[in-house]
Amino acid sequence: MLISKFGHGTLSKLKKFEKKYGIKFEDSYRAFLAKYNGGETPNTIFKNGRKTETIKYLYGIEVEECLEKNMAYFDWKEKECLPIGIDNFGNFYTIDISEDNNGIIYFCDHERGFSKSKISDSFIEFIGKCKSSLIDEYAKKSPDEIEKDMIARGRESIITDGLRDMWRQQYEKYKDVIQEEVIL
Repeated sequence: MLISKFGHGTLSKLKKFEKKYGIKFEDSYRAFLAKYNGGETPNTIFKNGRKTETIKYLYGIEVEECLEKNMAYFDWKEKECLPIGIDNFGNFYTIDISEDNNGIIYFCDHERGFSKSKISDSFIEFIGKCKSSLIDEYAKKSPDEIEKDMIARGRESIITDGLRDMWRQQYEKYKDVIQEEVIL
C-alpha cells in the first residue's frame, strides 16, 4: 500500500488520545500512527475476494483528516470500533477496540446505517490487502506544461478554459504528493 503520510505521529499523542477515550490501540495500528500518522491514499483499493473498495484516507491524530473529528459521525462507543479511514463514497473503515476483538477491521457502509462487515483480522492483514498505484507523473505537470505538450502534439483545437481549469485542479491536488510504501 502506498500512502502520502500526514507526518509523523508521536507516542505521547497516541497515549493522550487513548487516555482521553479510554481505549488501547492494537500494536500494529499504533505503530502505523506513530510512523505515518495516517495519510492520503490516492489510487488505492482494498481487495477482499471479488469485492474491491477504494480508500481515500487513513486518519491520523491532530491533523485535518483525524480520528477524533470523524468519531463524531460514527457511534464508536456502541459499535466498539473507531473509524480509521474512508473510501471515496463516504463509507468508513473501522478498527475494533473491544477487548475480545481488538484490531479487527470492518467496512461500514453508510447506506446501510454503518453496519459492520468484517474484512480483516488485523490492521497488518488489511494493509496487505490494499493495492496502490503511483500517481501518474502527468497529473503532477503544471497546466502550462500540459498546454505546451498539447500544442506540440497538434491538439490545441481541443484546449478549452474548462480543460485548463481541470488541469489546474489536478495540479494543485497532486503537485506536492509524495507516495511511500507502508512498512510496519
